[in-house]
Amino acid sequence: MFIKAGALALTLGSLATSVLAQDFTIRLSHGDNESNPTHITAMTFAEKVAEYSGGRVAVQIFPSNQLGSEEEVVRAVRNNTIQAQIPAMANVHPVSPSVGVFLLPYLFTNSEEAHAGLDAILPAINERTTEEAGIRFLGILEKGFRVMTNSVRPVETLEDLKGLKIRVSPNEIVIKTFQAWGIEPVPMGWGEVFTALQQRVIDGQENPYTTAQTSKFYEIQSYITEIHYMIWTGPLLISEQFYQSLPADLQDAVSRAGQEAVVAGRAANAAQTEEAMKFLSENGMTLSGAPKDEEKWSDAARGIWPSLYGVVGGEEWANEAIAIFEEAKTN
Repeated sequence: MFIKAGALALTLGSLATSVLAQDFTIRLSHGDNESNPTHITAMTFAEKVAEYSGGRVAVQIFPSNQLGSEEEVVRAVRNNTIQAQIPAMANVHPVSPSVGVFLLPYLFTNSEEAHAGLDAILPAINERTTEEAGIRFLGILEKGFRVMTNSVRPVETLEDLKGLKIRVSPNEIVIKTFQAWGIEPVPMGWGEVFTALQQRVIDGQENPYTTAQTSKFYEIQSYITEIHYMIWTGPLLISEQFYQSLPADLQDAVSRAGQEAVVAGRAANAAQTEEAMKFLSENGMTLSGAPKDEEKWSDAARGIWPSLYGVVGGEEWANEAIAIFEEAKTN
């Protein structure tokens, strides 16, 4: 059969494109359901990667911890057995101490400050995460401040907090923060929290508004206090080994897609937070806003920063990161 040279070239070109599309596949893991801003971030990333790479890079998304716990997957990304992930920052901290700076209490007071700071610090944090853990941040998602719920009484002042048994994640920074406020928090794995609240083993917990809704805490908790001590952050991270295996143009495509994806995720979270606040109020919870004496909360929490520098990458790095955040707030 006779085939014209031009047709043959077109056929070979199509085959080459097909092969290239199979050469670069990113498996992306996260721990949330498909309505969560984390998944919206992942979907946007997949869409933008396909667009900016001309179809040469494909992203496969695995929600709800299908590939393992966040802690397990962070290590898998490090080894390039899984290529990408969107975990909570606290679950990256064990393999990359420098990311602990994102967990310092009262680092930001609103989402606008946080977005500016999270974007500004990307180059500096990547210098450290690539060395410490073999991972790279493409962008940093935020899902709102961790607000505190409880079933006992409204917490409008620091004095109101005294005597309450509040669950926190098993993280040294969070534990020390609550201790600075004069209580002994209860470190507990996430899977145990609802039952412990239901059985009154603990009085309360702290997580974003959206978690209070999706976890149905309104069924067993009555009060919410909008403390601004920590904003939920989670990097869209990629294996540095995989990233360096990409040609330069595809590195640029993946990086650009990552930055745009976290912006979409942040917007989705803002909308869902507004919806969650309305829902929780309509379902019987009392939202008391920020503490009347929040300056006391902030002063006590920021006062422990020096004691935490040893677990966030050292004093020099902590001061560098804080300076980047502070400068970003004013620009």
